[in-house]
Amino acid sequence: MVSKTTTHAAVLFSIILLFLVLWPAVLNDASIYYRVMTMAFFYGALAFTWNLHALTGSISLGHAAFFGLGAYGSALLNYYTQTSPYVTILFGGATGALYGFFWNITFDKLRGARLALATLASVEIPKVIIDNWDSFTFGSMGLVGINTFPALRFGSFVVAPGESLRAQYYLLLSFMLLIGLLHWQVIRSRWGWAIRAVREDETAASMLGVNTTGARWWALLLSAFLTGLCGAIYAHLIGLIEPSLVFSLHISALPLVLTIFGGRYQYYGPLLGSLILYPLDQLLLHSLIPVGHAIIYGLVIIFTLLFLPQGIGAWLQQRIRAV
Repeated sequence: MVSKTTTHAAVLFSIILLFLVLWPAVLNDASIYYRVMTMAFFYGALAFTWNLHALTGSISLGHAAFFGLGAYGSALLNYYTQTSPYVTILFGGATGALYGFFWNITFDKLRGARLALATLASVEIPKVIIDNWDSFTFGSMGLVGINTFPALRFGSFVVAPGESLRAQYYLLLSFMLLIGLLHWQVIRSRWGWAIRAVREDETAASMLGVNTTGARWWALLLSAFLTGLCGAIYAHLIGLIEPSLVFSLHISALPLVLTIFGGRYQYYGPLLGSLILYPLDQLLLHSLIPVGHAIIYGLVIIFTLLFLPQGIGAWLQQRIRAV
């Protein structure tokens, strides 16, 4: 029997999704809103991918490594071979997963703060290599002229993400919902229960028959592949990349902030954080505080840890339950 809380949550989610799908038909000149919401969807997808690894109890500060390698892997393959971006983004994801494999081998015994610091330091390795390999990656000058996503034709219907902000909006909305569905399936699956058991008590989970090493490995590999995929999509959306842009601490930290604010243990937590914080920052605070608008992320982390340790998603669940 479906609980009242689940029903209310499903209704609320349906209303939000319907609004996100239909509002572009209401506003004629909405370019700024397209851009902001497209990036909100993008960071929502990135937060989902980060949380797939965090569900094991491991906090990563180095997911920018997967993101940057995915961006450069896809962009360089596209640049040198002129292969379609719809193909090269998969190579970008595979590049991120390969680095995740080396993470697993190197950091397998690390936990807690030691693991977080190691992941942060690991971002510098591919960044320095790419920054100094001028003949292949163009180094610190960056790679420009990256092909955008070509138009897709479905009979007489044409979708051109490289030319239309509205098409980019719906492309990223679809991508975020796809990653969110995967996140939901992971949380409710048997494997999802296994990785959460590892998070709560690794020794007890092992005694109950959970393959703790395998759970951690697959969670990181999946997270690394999807983060690399995000990096690849970013490269072809923006059209240019450079090491300091795609290997930045911002890329590693923002998914953490969005997820903790939204709720790490709710399947919709990362989405909630991205749809609230990023538009608030870009549409309101950026105009009020042009230089220091990013202060909101620091304040949100402090506020959440002090007053909403389970995230705003858990707080909303309690309010819905009380209705």
